[in-house]
Amino acid sequence: MRQLFLLFYRYRAFLLFIFLEVVSLWLVIGNNPYHSAAYFHSSNAVSGGIYNVKSNVTQYFSLKKVNRALLSENEKLRNDLYQKSRPIIVTSNIDSAKVPEIKVDYKFTAARVINNSTRFFRNHFTINKGAAHGIQEGQGVISSKGVIGRVQAVSDNFSTVYSLINTRMYVSASIKNNGTFGTIKWPGEDPDYIDLLYIPRHIELEKGDTIVTSGYNAIFPDNIMIGTVSGYELEENSPFYDIQVKLTNDFSKLSNVYVIENPIKEEKEMLEQQNVIQDE
Repeated sequence: MRQLFLLFYRYRAFLLFIFLEVVSLWLVIGNNPYHSAAYFHSSNAVSGGIYNVKSNVTQYFSLKKVNRALLSENEKLRNDLYQKSRPIIVTSNIDSAKVPEIKVDYKFTAARVINNSTRFFRNHFTINKGAAHGIQEGQGVISSKGVIGRVQAVSDNFSTVYSLINTRMYVSASIKNNGTFGTIKWPGEDPDYIDLLYIPRHIELEKGDTIVTSGYNAIFPDNIMIGTVSGYELEENSPFYDIQVKLTNDFSKLSNVYVIENPIKEEKEMLEQQNVIQDE
């Protein structure tokens, strides 16, 4: 305490000067409208700048939390959308009015890509969700822009996914404007382009035609975006087009994704497998 008192005593003249300056400034600002306005304007500018920097820093460090919240909200919206509007059309020689409509309640689980490859023939990526989150082998994976792959292997908390740009990956697709279906397969070259196979030569085709999932795969709903026709050829004796499709996804920038669960996938595949065995 004595040292503090001695310190104040030593600098008493300087401290008195500061005190008088503060009092003078307060009197000027308090009694002069012009100086008062100038002070508060400057004060607001300085404090506003400080608060803006603080806000930017806070927002930067909270981006991860905000991103998780947005991804969760998108997951909920996708689930709501497909639970309300994805009927399977059942055709029969029985009166169609008596045939019940079967709805597939697809479930979407949000995940994040934590590792990715695009330079190999058998590209894959890893996501931060696994068996503990309901992920299973064979489930489809999409982004906000369209189809990106199929779950290959699962651990408790992670999954590896066959990328659409994998030479072993096939997806049933269709031309949106006429419903003609074929198969999507990557030829192992440019990661921005993929081939659409088995489109008959009598089908009318144009550059820019939209290519979507057909719904014939049990892992993807129909009408999920794949890409657009960027070019095609038709050889004289070929029954099918050679079609190149520009992918909507940039596979070098995959980040937030959704894993699709089809609750009747196993039932459909089991029935189809039984038919294959019977045909043999």
